[in-house]
This record gives sequence, C-alpha cells and structure tokens, in this order.
Amino acid sequence: MAAQKINEGLEHLAKAEKYLKTGFLKWKPDYDSAASEYGKAAVAFKNAKQFEQAKDACLREAIAHENNRALFHAAKAYEQAGMMLKEMQKLPEAVQLIEKASMMYLENGTPDTAAMALERAGKLIENVDPEKAVQLYQQTANVFENEERLRQAVELLGKASRLLVRGRRFDEAALSIQKEKNIYKEIENYPTCYKKTIAQVLVHLHRNDYVAAERCVRESYSIPGFNGSEDCAALEQLLEGYDHTLGGRGWQITRSGDRDHPG
Repeated sequence: MAAQKINEGLEHLAKAEKYLKTGFLKWKPDYDSAASEYGKAAVAFKNAKQFEQAKDACLREAIAHENNRALFHAAKAYEQAGMMLKEMQKLPEAVQLIEKASMMYLENGTPDTAAMALERAGKLIENVDPEKAVQLYQQTANVFENEERLRQAVELLGKASRLLVRGRRFDEAALSIQKEKNIYKEIENYPTCYKKTIAQVLVHLHRNDYVAAERCVRESYSIPGFNGSEDCAALEQLLEGYDHTLGGRGWQITRSGDRDHPG
C-alpha cells in the first residue's frame, strides 16, 4: 500500500514538472496545473507516511501558487508543509512555516484564517518553547483585536498570561492580565474583571510589590459591582493579612479607594 502511494506521488511530481516546462510553443509555465499535481503528490506521500517527501511537495505547491499570485492557496500549502514537519517532530521549523502562512493570509485579506493559523502554531510549540507560544498568542490576540473581535482576542491573551505566570515572568504577566482586564471591562463582562483583579493582586504579591497590589484593588473600585462583592472583600482581607505579616505599615484600604491611617 505504501509503495503504491509513493509511486502515485512520484507520478504526480513528474506531471507537475511537465506543466512547468516551457518550449517553442509554450512560453509560460502552467503554475495552476503544476500546483494541483504537487498537492496530489503531497497527499499521496502523506498517506504513505513519507512526511519529508510530503513536506517538499507542499513547498513546491506553495511556490507554484505564489508564482500564480494565488496567495491564499500558497499560504494553505505552507501551512500543510508545517503540519508535515509537525509529524516529523520538527516543531520549531513547523511553527516557522505556519507563521509564514499566517503573514500571507493577512496579505491576502483573510485575518481570521491568519489568526487561527497563529493559534495553531502556539498550541504546537507551547510545551517545547513557552516563550515562543506567548509571542504567538499575543500576535493572534492583536489580529483579533484589529478586527474588533474582542472576545477572541481576550481568550488568547488569557493563554499568554497563564504561560507567563507558569514561567514566573511576573512583570510581563501583570501587564498581560491588565490588558485582559481592560478588554473585559470594554465588553462589560464585569464579573470576569473581578477575577482578573484577583489574578493581578496575586501576581503583584509574587513580585513582592504590595503597593502595586494595593493600587490594583483601589483602582478596581471604579468597576461596576466590584465594591461590595465577595471578590473585593476577599482581596481586602488578603492585603490586610499580608500587610500585617510584613510587620504592618499602619495603612488600611477603604471602600472609597482612599487609604486611612488608623491614628
């Protein structure tokens, strides 16, 4: 079965090369037909689990589509080449090709497809290179934000924030969570704003920055419903306990957002 599929792939490659040849009566290569044959070759090699050959066929298909100025199809072929590299466990190289595809999707005017490709790349690399995954998720969020698809954007920012916290990159995590919170506030999802405030405070305390944690709670009093919520009360208790553990600075948060000295 595998041998049959490999032969089938080689036949499609030979046909593709014929379409690209020029001569006295044929001045211009037939890129469209060649791309189609390369695509068929890639499928045959993939079915035979010959992923290296499948990847090469995808790359040739992509170049043929580029020469034919069919950017969307070229991007699809680059993405497929990336998935063949994934099968070979060459994840950084796979991500590189999928990123290339996403840029072509953007150039083609299909940002949704670009964003989905970037997210897919992030998932591929997350366990191998979390730093790269953060970058990809943030890029995806930017694409969605530019398209005013804020719910999708904030979901990707959340993935980036979690990876930053897991990597103990607390300064960056604090900024990322703040951006999440701003978007949730914009779409009027206030209960999630409360949860993000909790996450912010915990990150600031991990940074040993009590002042930033306190400021975070104080600024959140402007969020509708936060003042008087269970989340607010829990954070006030947390900060009070943390302050006392540090020896007490003699300051207490008030619900108005000011700080009162007990005198």
